[in-house]
Parts: sequence; C-alpha cells; structure tokens
Amino acid sequence: MGVGTPLCLLATLAGAHARGADASQPHPHNGVLAKYTAQPPSKYGLSVDNVPLERLRGGKPLLRLVSVAGGFKRSVSIQDVNAPPNVVWSRIMDLPKYPRMVEGCVECEPYRTVKKVGGTQVVCARYKIRAAAITMEYFMKHVYEPSKNCMTFHLDYERLSELQDTVGYWYVEKLDDGWCRVYYSTDSQVPGWVPGFMKDQLVNLAAKRSTAWVDVECQKAMGQYSSGGARPLRRAVKLVAKAAVAGWLLRRLVQRVVAAKQQTATT
Repeated sequence: MGVGTPLCLLATLAGAHARGADASQPHPHNGVLAKYTAQPPSKYGLSVDNVPLERLRGGKPLLRLVSVAGGFKRSVSIQDVNAPPNVVWSRIMDLPKYPRMVEGCVECEPYRTVKKVGGTQVVCARYKIRAAAITMEYFMKHVYEPSKNCMTFHLDYERLSELQDTVGYWYVEKLDDGWCRVYYSTDSQVPGWVPGFMKDQLVNLAAKRSTAWVDVECQKAMGQYSSGGARPLRRAVKLVAKAAVAGWLLRRLVQRVVAAKQQTATT
C-alpha cells in the first residue's frame, strides 16, 4: 500500500457518502425552508447600521451566522464593491464561470434558461462543490429580477439534490459615490451524513466565499485588481480541515470494521 493510498481511500469514502444527485428523479420534498422573495434587505433584518464604512470597504465581507426557525442556519455576507451594478450582476449571473471564480465550486452547468417580460431571467444549473474531502452535487433554480435589484435562488425540486434544502438571496444596492453594497443571505439544511463538527465550518466557509469573490472579480473587470499570490495561512487552514475530515472518516471506517468482525463472531 502506497503512502497516498489511505488518503485516497478516505476521499473515496467521503465521495461515496455524497453520491445521490439524480436529474431523472424529483427531490423528496418541494421545500422545507421558507423561500426568499425579491425585496429590500431591511425586510430580512439585514442592516449595516453602526458599521464603519471602512469596515465594509476593507476587502473582507461583514459576516453573520444566525440560527433560524427549525434549527436551520442562516449565513449573511455584506460587502461594498467598487463597481457599478451592471458589472456586479455580470459576475453574479455568469454561472458557467463559477468554477474559475468561486473557490470550492468544481462544476456549474446551466441546463435551462427562461427570459420573461421585464427582463426577469430564470436560470437552472447543476452545481458540484468541494470542501476538504466532502463533495456535494445539487440543482439550483435562480430568479434574477433586474428591476428589483435582486436574485433569489432555491433548489430545483424537480431534480434530486444531495443538499437537503437551501434557499437564498442576492441584493445589489447602488450607492451615491459609484460603489455598490452587495448583500448575500442563505439558509441551508446540511445533509445528515456530514459530521457535526463540519456543519458550521461549511456554512461559515460558504459565507466567507460569497461576496468576497464578487469583489475580486469586479476589481478584475474594472482593471483594479493586483494579485498578492497564495497565502500560506489559507493553505494551512485547508490542510487542517482535510486532516479533521480524514480523521473522522478513519474512525468511522474502524468502527464499521470492528462491528463487522463482532457480528461475524456471533454468527
């Protein structure tokens, strides 16, 4: 057995737990979480009152993680972006380029687009995301309403996803000085097979990546971006996360082997 074999096995086991998305089957329900509607952030209690302007424009999102009814998690990310709304929305709605723009997104393939009167667009896409050794595949329906400065999303319940449920919301507010304030909020039900210690980490990681990548891509589009290269701390965090998942999967594997031996011994 080579040195890399155990980690490959653990990654395979993690992937096996996550297999289950199927475009030919419907999701087991039509939504557990309340769907977002196209309305201003204040209607959802999203506010930046008493938050210094430099905090919103420092290149890092303002993050909040709160519990909502039913034991679900809501992650909120708010950030100012130095670009006009059309540039911001061009990045958010460029779904095919998500694997290049959004860290952790392995695949994003639109499979249905409907354009409605007034500029509203309905876009359905298949996602595959990866965090540490965990990979999940799901189908999402996005409803972009330019006249309301908003895009809402939820699972496409006509197809079977590996996420139990997720709903969310993007809102882009044009500011007087040429900047935009970008709001992102999402409620998610993480699958039961994801270990408990990883659930909040996954939700936090998703929130951190939400508006931050939009800021970077808008800077590139506006000719303002300069790359500082990979950060050693980020690589270290990834390694720690992978080690934690690998340890958990290894314990599960050992427990199963022991249980199988005990069952064989009693028969």
